[in-house]
Amino acid sequence: MVLVGSHGEIEKDGSNDEVVVDYRGNPVDKSRTGEWLAAELILGCEFSERICVVGISMNLVTYLVRDMHISVAKSATMVTNFMGTLNLLGLLGGLLADAKLSRYVTVAISASITALVSW
Repeated sequence: MVLVGSHGEIEKDGSNDEVVVDYRGNPVDKSRTGEWLAAELILGCEFSERICVVGISMNLVTYLVRDMHISVAKSATMVTNFMGTLNLLGLLGGLLADAKLSRYVTVAISASITALVSW
């Protein structure tokens, strides 16, 4: 049996049975959790997010050139910097989620920042 301690460490008592617990410490019914639904939802969200980012970046160049009267070269550089920053922030979020915070806290903080910035 595998028991999860209070700080996430795994303790073994010698048997081969595994006890999987949820975030509240209750045993998990494996027949009702997981499977492909969660993966499909994550892939759908990531696909939608990528389409939105590419659309925004293409429209951002046009906006900077036409409305803000910035040269095409400088607009392209600004958008490239924007895209690079987005990709690096994803790596930073993954590092924070794995090393310091939990996944749920990291997603909640990131979603809150996104909501505040886009408002």
